[in-house]
Amino acid sequence: MIYRNLLKFIFIVVFFVLLNISCGIDEFYFMPQVSEGWIERNSNTDAKISLPSINQTYASGYRIFYRIYLSDDNGGTFPDNTNFNSSFNSDYNSLLRFIDPTNTTSVPSVNTFSDSRYYEIDYSISTSGGLVSIIFPTAQREFPMISINNGTETRILRSPVVTDMLELSPENSSNPVHERFFRNTSGLNNNSNATSSVNADTASGSSGNAYVSMYIVAVGQNPQSFARLYGKPAFINVFKLPNAF
Repeated sequence: MIYRNLLKFIFIVVFFVLLNISCGIDEFYFMPQVSEGWIERNSNTDAKISLPSINQTYASGYRIFYRIYLSDDNGGTFPDNTNFNSSFNSDYNSLLRFIDPTNTTSVPSVNTFSDSRYYEIDYSISTSGGLVSIIFPTAQREFPMISINNGTETRILRSPVVTDMLELSPENSSNPVHERFFRNTSGLNNNSNATSSVNADTASGSSGNAYVSMYIVAVGQNPQSFARLYGKPAFINVFKLPNAF
């Protein structure tokens, strides 16, 4: 009887020890890196991204971050020309360690892109992935478009965090201060508007043209802390915004 009770006691102790050990181990959640090899660039006008599906149950999909740069340069093709805006060089270099697949210690946080004043475009890509096509037309008054798997093309919109700051100007305005589309307007291409209260997504520079730098990253949500998770991003391209005037 004593022996049986001793075994029962030992079993209970071992059970609770193992339970406490298992509960004390935090599961490691991570998002996969978007590979540079999945991206095909064509000058500063378009890019195609072949995105695989994401298997993690806590994944929410892919997001594209951007920042607009003003410049009088008429080329702005990356990587042949990186001198069209000094802020771009600084931002690109600061984000470079997050792109580098050999740098396993530098993983984006919720502040990584916002610290460089990068915002999300108003478009989400599901965990299914697919072939993402981004087109910035060269024709005047045209609209940049995005599509998945050669489906319906959608006008690319700037972040609502930025565009909700001001009442949107009509598309047909002769001097729009602010619009949601990625187009070079007289209001956008004005250094006095490149502020946190007007065009918060825009870096000042020489007037004339406007370019946008884009990154893509896999995102998810930690099911325990509910914090947003990021994989290592990939640089998409620098696109030249079509003139709206």
